[in-house]
Amino acid sequence: MLWFLSFLFEVLVVLPRFSSGTRKLLASMLIIYVVITTALFLIFVPAALVAVLPLLLFRILNLARIVKGRMHPAYLRRMTLRTSLWLTGLQATALALTLLQVRWLWPLLPIGSLLVSIYMLGLLIFHLYKTRHITNKTQYSDKELPTVSVCIPARNETTALEESLKSIIANDYPKLEILVLDDCSHDKTATVIKDFAQDGVRFIKGDEPQERWLAKNQAYDKLTREANGELLLFCGVDVRMGPQAIRALVTTSLNRNKSMISVLPLRFYSTASEAFVRPMRYWWELIPPRKLFRRPAVLSTCWLVNSNKLKKAGGFKAVSHAIIPEGHFARHFIKSDAYSFIRADEELDIRTTKPFSDQWSTAIRTNYPQIRRRPEIAFLLTVFTFGALIMPFIWLLLAILAFNLPLALIAAANCTILTIIHILVLQYSDPGNAPLGFISLPLSVLTEIVVGYGSMLKYEFGSVDWKDRNVCIPVMHVIPKSHFSDQIESSK
Repeated sequence: MLWFLSFLFEVLVVLPRFSSGTRKLLASMLIIYVVITTALFLIFVPAALVAVLPLLLFRILNLARIVKGRMHPAYLRRMTLRTSLWLTGLQATALALTLLQVRWLWPLLPIGSLLVSIYMLGLLIFHLYKTRHITNKTQYSDKELPTVSVCIPARNETTALEESLKSIIANDYPKLEILVLDDCSHDKTATVIKDFAQDGVRFIKGDEPQERWLAKNQAYDKLTREANGELLLFCGVDVRMGPQAIRALVTTSLNRNKSMISVLPLRFYSTASEAFVRPMRYWWELIPPRKLFRRPAVLSTCWLVNSNKLKKAGGFKAVSHAIIPEGHFARHFIKSDAYSFIRADEELDIRTTKPFSDQWSTAIRTNYPQIRRRPEIAFLLTVFTFGALIMPFIWLLLAILAFNLPLALIAAANCTILTIIHILVLQYSDPGNAPLGFISLPLSVLTEIVVGYGSMLKYEFGSVDWKDRNVCIPVMHVIPKSHFSDQIESSK
């Protein structure tokens, strides 16, 4: 009874009737209460260990948010209350399945997992077909083509920016404007940009980010206001383009009548270690039926958008603190079938190069915001990822050890399908590492889980630094330390 009351107390502690200091004290006491009552409950109902213990960690995390108290009060109450309600529902469901002893369900799990894998393979093949770049039969004269502004935000970049600009300048597109914004760099980035002035590259001076603005989004906003092109092509300094890439991308946009296109680039010069960091990101972009939920696949590496329609959609002011602003616009345009996600190929020659350290930082920066900064979604995603992508390999091992031929055949088929999926994902995103797909899937999945929880903990309790700036402040509604100092000074 005492353990069940703890769920009610969790909901009550976030109510606005308490002051901040009182709420922190109550949350601290409640963490101790939850741990003790959970231990007592498991002593009497040990069969519920697997159902209770994982969710206990998330309940402690949710209460620790209150104890930390670094977010704006209204946002903190809203987030913790929603998580508390979700965790209560999940705990009730898990406990019911355990106590009802639905043992007949366990033998069906390997078969169910196999069916899920077959479904995922079918979805991947379908989406690889739908996202292919079709050679444009309808070509446009130079006069018919719209003007394009290539917009690149840069901060503390030198060699990477130089190589990127050389590849863009070498494009054969006739109506091209290239803008590079120096986002308050501390190195020679500004000099690098100005050195390309004779090639038509415009230097844009950036400003320190305003409150509730991510620096990158503010840079995008200023580039949008400075650009003259009918189409805007946003890309990072890690992008390299073939000489016909921009023409192919614009022609595809015109032939498909799309207001926005996002490109899945090919990776090159990637090392073996990089095959374990980012491939799962492409799993989640290429496999789920995203269009069904109006949440289309999108990547920030390189994307083209109609300038006027971007402004009508609210511009970057509408997504000032969004880690993935292009996702917002993709969801907007997909409603009218005006958005496409396509894969690079030899004609649409868009590639990306990024060292392992940058890939890891990017994964930490984007992972938690992608699941809407919600711990309960992190839990559900972990359950699915472990159950669907790791358990088949465990079943195969156990079946071999137990000489269980039927289970071994089902698990082997499942592992084979998952490996095929992984190889295909690597082939169309990081072809140099595709051979590693035969052995890398389990480690890639575990790496993704580690990255996911690392991202969550950093956003909730630490800092996520990107280009020497803490993005937690705008993204998580964190009260800056200077505000705390001002409050202390005013209270003296």
